[in-house]
Amino acid sequence: MKNIIITAGPTNERIDAVMKITNMSTGSLGSTIADTFLKDKNEEIENIFFISNTMSKKPEIKSEKLKFIDIENTQNLIDALKNVFENNKIDIIIHSSAVGDYAGKYVVRAEDLIEEIMEKINNSKKDITKEDLMKIFENPKAVCNNSTKISSNEPHLMTMLTLTPKVISKIKEMNKDVTLVGFKLLEGVTKEKLYDVASTLRAKNNADFVVANDLSKIGNDKHWAMIIDKDGIKCECNTKREIAEALEKILF
Repeated sequence: MKNIIITAGPTNERIDAVMKITNMSTGSLGSTIADTFLKDKNEEIENIFFISNTMSKKPEIKSEKLKFIDIENTQNLIDALKNVFENNKIDIIIHSSAVGDYAGKYVVRAEDLIEEIMEKINNSKKDITKEDLMKIFENPKAVCNNSTKISSNEPHLMTMLTLTPKVISKIKEMNKDVTLVGFKLLEGVTKEKLYDVASTLRAKNNADFVVANDLSKIGNDKHWAMIIDKDGIKCECNTKREIAEALEKILF
């Protein structure tokens, strides 16, 4: 009996109490994988922990083996993974979630930022360096309060973005023995380029397999991808269902 984690859909990073940074992921591939596993391998599965944003598509099959865990942002996802790993023996994790690369660090009015920069220049007794200006950009004084709704009448509102943690890099740190399936999405690149980037991701994060996708080949019920491991390309797929069935064959 296998315990499985499937992460799916986007993460949302708050800018203020209303606005968020997100992406176009729907969670449909992760839900298709869960449905396929439950349909074909139900007797071999103990639990599937399905971790996703509340707005993501959920598996259609109803099963007591499905444990839904709702998350909002990247840190929520990391915390949820830690909790599941700490309280369960997990055999497989399929990390299909489209974790956002960036989160909002602060929001500031351009007028306030310019005023702070000018004040720095006018009051400085030495030449202003790039490093001096970067310190202001990193931590300006007049940031907007992101715990409330920012006014919709600000004509020059600016958002500073910061990198989110790389979730895939933390998975084998949480559980070195879990079988890890990662995902890599590029757009409009050659098959060779996609393979090279996905292989680097696999090796860097000690993943067992990577599903490499090309956004330009996704749509209208098509979803081309290749599944790679340390030995090369194991197979190529043309739909979400084919990807799910290929992973099923590989993992069970």
